[in-house]
Order: sequence, then C-alpha cells, then structure tokens
Amino acid sequence: MRANIYHRIIRHPQPEDAGTVTFTAMVEGYDSKLTTTSSVEEFIDEENFLCPSKGDLYDFLSESGIDEIDGIHGVTEVMFYVSNVTASSDYSPGCALQVSLFLLRPRRAERVGRTSSANNFVVESFPRKIYDKVSSTDEEECTVCLEEFNNGARVVTLPCQHYFHDECAVKWFETNHVCPLCRFELPCQVQP
Repeated sequence: MRANIYHRIIRHPQPEDAGTVTFTAMVEGYDSKLTTTSSVEEFIDEENFLCPSKGDLYDFLSESGIDEIDGIHGVTEVMFYVSNVTASSDYSPGCALQVSLFLLRPRRAERVGRTSSANNFVVESFPRKIYDKVSSTDEEECTVCLEEFNNGARVVTLPCQHYFHDECAVKWFETNHVCPLCRFELPCQVQP
C-alpha cells in the first residue's frame, strides 16, 4: 500500500480549533471519505488507544477493505507524522493542523515476490530540515554514510528523533525497516 500524506498548519485558527488536528482520509477506489478531529495531544499519545480519531481512522480503513495489519500501520504512521509535524519549528501549540491521507492500493502484480522493507510513503512523510552546525547539539555525522553533516545539508528526522542525510535515509530504508542507530522499527510493506 502506498500513501501520500500532506498537512497544512493554520497559524491563527478559530479559538475552538487551536491545538486540534483534523484528518481527511481517502482510499483509492472507495467512494466514502473520512473527516475527523481531535486534540493533537490526544492523537499523538501512544498510550491513548481509545482516542476517537484513531478509532475512526482505523474503522474507516477497515471498511474500505484495508487489511488489519495495514490499518494498524496506517494509523501508527499518521500518528508519527502528526508527532513530527507538531514537534517541528513550523508548528506552535496555538495552531491547528489539517492532515490529508490518500491511500493507493497495490496492484496484485506488485504484491507478489517481494521482500520486506520500510514503506516508501513512511520515509517520504518524515520531516526534512536543513542542517545548521551552529545550532545543532545532536549527531554530527550521518551513521549511514559515516560522513559529517555539512551546513546546509538536507536531513531527515525519524520518529525516534535520529536524523540522517536525506539521500542516505532513502537508500537505507529501501532494504531495512529499522533506525540505523536505535533499531526503532518502522512498519513494513512488500517491496521490490
């Protein structure tokens, strides 16, 4: 399954929308769409399994024919996506967040004879930033290529908060589904 996730930050929302996340989800070939809203804190809380928006999203994916494992992974990835966006410098607690999720079903031929690796859409959904050596207090080198980060380099931040050169992360996740540093597991899908 492939997905595209987009977001929009509303900097001056109506007071009742401040600190909320609104989802719109659509699945290729399914006529209905889902729109649901919850507080950001409630949605990104990994312990809160009863969050209505997470349940609504999972139920919608199930009703549209997405299998259970892909449904769980889909909700988890949206949760991590929202967590990364709200942890970025672009977002502040008084903002509202709108997230759109578009799922594309794999064709039968695409599902046959493939090995497991991280979803391309998962890697693409991770936030990118420009590395600033002066303000960085974290890693000083990419643990995939073992080269030092240069000022202005484009880096990808994983949900575990480790970051890597953009091109190194894409290449790494073509054949792996864990963070190269802490082994944080990303959902898998069938890949070539």
